[in-house]
Amino acid sequence: MTLRAISPAPFMVRLVSSFVTSRKLSEAEFYAADGAPPAVQAQRREALDRLSQSFDSKVGPRAAECNEHLKGLSDIRFQDTNRVPPPFQPVVRERLRLGFIVERSEGPYLIDVDGNRSLDVSGSYGVNVVGYDFYKRTLQQGLASVQELGPNVLGPLHPIIFPVLARLREVSGLDECSFHMSGTEAIMCAVRLCRFNTRRRLIVQFAGKYHGWWDGVQPGPGNERMVHDTLTLKDVSPASLALLRARAGEIAAVLVDPGLPPSSDAVLLDAKTRTAVEGRREAYRVWLTSLRQVCTACEVPLVFDEVYTGFRLAPRGAIEFYGVQPDMVVYGKTLGGGVACGVVCGKKSLMARFDPEHPLRVSYVIGTFAASPLTLGPMRAFLDWVTSAEAATKYQAAASVTTEWVVETNRQLAEQGFPVRVDHLATIWTCVFTKPGRFHWLFQYYLRDEGLALSWVGTGRCLFSLDFATPEYAKVQVALINAAQRMADDGWWWDASPKRIQWLIVKEMAGAMLTPSFLRSSAASVAKAK
Repeated sequence: MTLRAISPAPFMVRLVSSFVTSRKLSEAEFYAADGAPPAVQAQRREALDRLSQSFDSKVGPRAAECNEHLKGLSDIRFQDTNRVPPPFQPVVRERLRLGFIVERSEGPYLIDVDGNRSLDVSGSYGVNVVGYDFYKRTLQQGLASVQELGPNVLGPLHPIIFPVLARLREVSGLDECSFHMSGTEAIMCAVRLCRFNTRRRLIVQFAGKYHGWWDGVQPGPGNERMVHDTLTLKDVSPASLALLRARAGEIAAVLVDPGLPPSSDAVLLDAKTRTAVEGRREAYRVWLTSLRQVCTACEVPLVFDEVYTGFRLAPRGAIEFYGVQPDMVVYGKTLGGGVACGVVCGKKSLMARFDPEHPLRVSYVIGTFAASPLTLGPMRAFLDWVTSAEAATKYQAAASVTTEWVVETNRQLAEQGFPVRVDHLATIWTCVFTKPGRFHWLFQYYLRDEGLALSWVGTGRCLFSLDFATPEYAKVQVALINAAQRMADDGWWWDASPKRIQWLIVKEMAGAMLTPSFLRSSAASVAKAK
């Protein structure tokens, strides 16, 4: 039972990554990656030419200059790499150049340095819950509230911390708070405090979840250091609950991202359709309730990572949305009202950083800019709003409108026979595909060309901010339908055999396996002799 609970994904990905080398498709191989016939390949080649020309036409002189400077920014190089599956990257990087350098916002729209206007569904990676104009106001209000002291007088506390603490305790339902500069830093704090106060080392998390870039919570992809004090289990699994009971004495905390995040474009190859949204939500609520009960019975802290979902699903986040109370909750992103922040709220017993019985035993967790006035000012403005009756009304309306939008959009997509659907959780939405394909990731580029601004994970996770109105919902729907029509017309959704696709992927991976070192040496010797 316990072995069935453990997810092999982190171990397997790490293992495979050590043996697979870079396998890049040539341009000819690119168009034939799913076994399409020559006529379809030619159709695709012409389509990529048109798409490339469309993107190039939007890159004006200022964007071109900015792109030259961006060659020194390693973050961009990483994002460009992860937007597209590795075999396809060289052709895409050469042909589809994105030049969207944003200069200002107007409502839910972003305007780049050359005046191109795009409707933003990226949500700034979760920050933009309410709308950009709202955060402009919270920044102004926050700075005005602390300007007599100065935003960076650090050490002494400003009185603004008292209403912030009161609101955070109200929202989280927990005893104490700790302030940090990012969600990743707050996760580091939460994990450290749980280990310190339970005197245990093992952190349990669930496959497919992301808890920031810290290597202590990345046992698989993204972390080259071997992590021995985390255990990755399968989500929504009775076997996982059984394992928790069996190993409770080792577990310092169970770390949960309660947002049901969808996959990215690069891995959406599954032909199975999702179950009904409400059914999934209820099933997940039942799972979280069961997890809460097991953690309580086994005296294992349950930690909600709400860096992304906090204030996105509901005014009180997943705690309100699912009706489950954790022992500790981590917030970030939108909580800062436009300023970078991270916050840990927890039970008093878990928030202690010193051992009263052993004075030399201390868990040192502190930061120079923690609880800085510049952060607390906008944070108070946001918390005052999100706990208001107006906020509750806006959340309810947005959830209702988004549900109606999903139903109507899916009706149109199905009616026209496109192999794509939309799914959602509150105002978080994603594209899912109803049949296998090797070019689903290309859909994000057509959506960008239709005037949508997406994050680097493409359509894997999109967001509607609360300032979206009927015209914006309609525009996104039109963009989706138009992009789907173009994908179909351009041959990217040619009806490939699922077995054929699987065979081609396996063949490419086999070709990318590292040659044993002695064979490489032999080959090099032969080449040198020649």
